[in-house]
Amino acid sequence: MDPGLEPPEGVIPNFDNPPNDNSQANAGIAICLLLVFTSAFLRAYSKLFCGPYIAFVWGVYSLMKLTGYFVHQWNVPKSELPDALYIIYLCTAFFEATMGTLKTAILREWIRLFVPRGTKNNFYWACVVVMCLNILYYTASIAASALSCSPHEKIWNKRLPGHCVDNKVIFVSSASINVVSDLAILILPQKIIWNLHTTKQKKIAVSSVFAIGVIACLVGAVRLGEAVIFLLSEDVIYHIAPVSLWCLAELSVAFVVFSLPAIPKVFAGNTWIKRVLISLSLWSKSATARTRINDSASFSRKTGDNAIKLQTVSKSQGIMSESSEQLHPLDQLESGILRTTRIDVSGVSIEDHQSEETPNYSHTWLSNRDSPPPKVTGGH
Repeated sequence: MDPGLEPPEGVIPNFDNPPNDNSQANAGIAICLLLVFTSAFLRAYSKLFCGPYIAFVWGVYSLMKLTGYFVHQWNVPKSELPDALYIIYLCTAFFEATMGTLKTAILREWIRLFVPRGTKNNFYWACVVVMCLNILYYTASIAASALSCSPHEKIWNKRLPGHCVDNKVIFVSSASINVVSDLAILILPQKIIWNLHTTKQKKIAVSSVFAIGVIACLVGAVRLGEAVIFLLSEDVIYHIAPVSLWCLAELSVAFVVFSLPAIPKVFAGNTWIKRVLISLSLWSKSATARTRINDSASFSRKTGDNAIKLQTVSKSQGIMSESSEQLHPLDQLESGILRTTRIDVSGVSIEDHQSEETPNYSHTWLSNRDSPPPKVTGGH
């Protein structure tokens, strides 16, 4: 059998059991599938279909079964090349369709989350522009791939007469556009998040959720590098392996980016997950409090930005109090708090009807500042 590519000098083609690295491909595919199906499960209420993605995964497995991954083309019979190139052609279309759909869905989700209903601000129009550019590019990319050869079958059967353009350029252009659009999707919500009227800690938490797009940018950059190597090499079967695996990784991360904002909804409500998290939180706070008491003779109870320092009082110190309440005798005093006071605050209802110009407050003690102060009772 003739090899698909002339082997280097001294290398004998091995058609029966060519050296490969299918284990690496299997591990990568399994991780990506786990990420996507977990994310899709968490986002079960969405209307996004995983059809093109599943078709792409089918193509990835089909190519592995046909030629293997990281197999040099001189170890592949020439008769198998048309089938392999046909799978690559289909996977290219499936990838473009999935990525275009995902990025459109992500940008629509950004608009739903950050643009008030009925308004169209600068953020809205920026998302619309990026969305339209993505749709136009991915549609044009699928069309360019389908029209790259005349006749059409020559795309995967190079032995047919006719002519083709170098459709490997599509891989490089697709990777370049993806990196740019990934950066745009990453940056767009950050300004909105940091302008929110909330605490810095909450801004950091929300920003971190949306910053998962950094991983998408890094994966896209690696794929771009592999696409350039693929463009410059004649060993198509070998170098398509890393390109396809990084394409799969990029699609998987895009699914995660789309699903992350919806994950808190899964934990909302009175679910067993929420109860477990609350139990763990209470246990953690209790353990932390016990540790602080054991490690130090003094500690602070913070209220807002102020702190009330509680110091240990020695038995040898004299205790002076202006309170008429009876404190514990000195010889019975233990280290710690000397006295606690409970204050009960009750609201005062206002009988007079408010005028239409007067706001209706939810708290009765805010409705009239001239009304008598609330009743305060004290106790031990």
